[in-house]
Amino acid sequence: MAWTAPRTDWSTGELVATDDLNAIGENLVALKDPATAAYTTTEDINVDVREFTDIDSDNLNLTITTAGGDVLVHFHGSVQRNNHRWVYFDIDVDGTRLGGDDGILRTHIAHGDGHDIVSFTRLIQNLSAGSHTFKLQCKTSAEIKLYAEAQYWVREA
Repeated sequence: MAWTAPRTDWSTGELVATDDLNAIGENLVALKDPATAAYTTTEDINVDVREFTDIDSDNLNLTITTAGGDVLVHFHGSVQRNNHRWVYFDIDVDGTRLGGDDGILRTHIAHGDGHDIVSFTRLIQNLSAGSHTFKLQCKTSAEIKLYAEAQYWVREA
């Protein structure tokens, strides 16, 4: 259910109508079940890009329709790299990246056969009401592997 702006022009002694009660009930449902989109990767993803690029434009670009306000964005996954290098993560919202040259998260991935856990949650404030697309992006100076079971989600706060 979509959020409906509550009526605020009540007069003393005015009766509450069926439509008014239905709108209140729909708003309670909207609060209980905010707009949410999520994806868990099902296979490994190799990434080798020098500029910020969508990690997986088919699955890690999530769209929700909000009532306007704040949105939480979360990512966690296991990343491997063949040598000690920096990896940069960012979120693109409706065509605009949130971070600067280094994105919103810069992390050092250790060398070797192991892998590091990358995780972040970002609060995006004051989005307008409507449809918004959130793209998970990264850049790196050498290939990385994002292992299957990484999770990315967005949720109206």
